[in-house]
Amino acid sequence: MSLVVGGTEFVLIPVRGGETPDALMVHLPASGLLFTGDVMMPYLGAPFTAEGSPEGLLETLRYIRELAPRQLIQGHTTLTENFTIEALAGLEPALTELHEFGLARIGENMTLPHILDLGYLPALLRDHPAAVVPYLVCRDHFIARLYHQRTGYWQPDGQGLDPRSPEERAVALDLLAGGKADAFVTAAATLASQGDLALAMEILTPGLLRHPESSELAELRQAVLVRLMEQHQLSDPFRFLVYAELAAAEVSPVG
Repeated sequence: MSLVVGGTEFVLIPVRGGETPDALMVHLPASGLLFTGDVMMPYLGAPFTAEGSPEGLLETLRYIRELAPRQLIQGHTTLTENFTIEALAGLEPALTELHEFGLARIGENMTLPHILDLGYLPALLRDHPAAVVPYLVCRDHFIARLYHQRTGYWQPDGQGLDPRSPEERAVALDLLAGGKADAFVTAAATLASQGDLALAMEILTPGLLRHPESSELAELRQAVLVRLMEQHQLSDPFRFLVYAELAAAEVSPVG
């Protein structure tokens, strides 16, 4: 559908984007501008809801490449700066290859953490340096959405067979820790020193459930959360915000 406003033609293009199934792009043929909104949001929908489609993202990327606009205007400045029309030349085939790779690993009953640990990097990115950062920002979210859309609530490693509450898991870990907060502190501090910050949080959270009076656990948890915020502040705003909320950190507006 197209309409003319003030002598300028606007072409409205409904697409099934990566963020939602009902995106809308706006093309200005005369100037070669394409307003894409959030169709290339690297999280494949919000991580907390079952929306966003790897296939929808790939369809949209192929369509944009065929349309060949001069410039893309995204819904967020960082997307506009990184997900450029030049980057799409490598990003679309790289994500297509990642899609095939992910499906193959899922078909082999590989768990999501093991697939993510492979850190798949298509060789074709060597010839498309502009696509490397957009690909890396998308990769884990792309695989995670693909995995969750194609697997059930029982996982190959037994996850989901007999769900347990955080409190129940905390009781079990406390048995291993001998009922002592110091054991949780030592394990979490060791993991954090090795850079395994998210894993350290998996020790600290149940530790505090069992030993809420421990100032050492509370202080270490806060320090780990701050490091996680620092780690993700430039590449993954959703993770940054979640860790900031867990840390009860007051995030100032960008100047």
